[in-house]
Amino acid sequence: MVPHSRAEICSDRLRPLNQPQPTEVRENVRGDPVALVYKGRVLRVETILDQWRIDDEWWRKAISRRYYQVVLCNGRTVTLFQDVISGDWFIQPVTNPLSLS
Repeated sequence: MVPHSRAEICSDRLRPLNQPQPTEVRENVRGDPVALVYKGRVLRVETILDQWRIDDEWWRKAISRRYYQVVLCNGRTVTLFQDVISGDWFIQPVTNPLSLS
């Protein structure tokens, strides 16, 4: 068992984990992702494994997102989503965030 550090718990030191990260995504005419631009490299989407949509909290601040689980040309599987309201794209962090190379 680890001894208690006796340090005061400070809520200002808390930070959310696995925050989505903004990314650039190239789309086809239907709006599906065909490539992800990461650190200046274009990583082609080989396969879309799954896709789903979430529309929630319309009574507060609306959330409307299209999610895609994709396999990239380097073999990595990642989850991308588009905020339908703003049009912005994000990548959900994986176990080793953005180690896409």
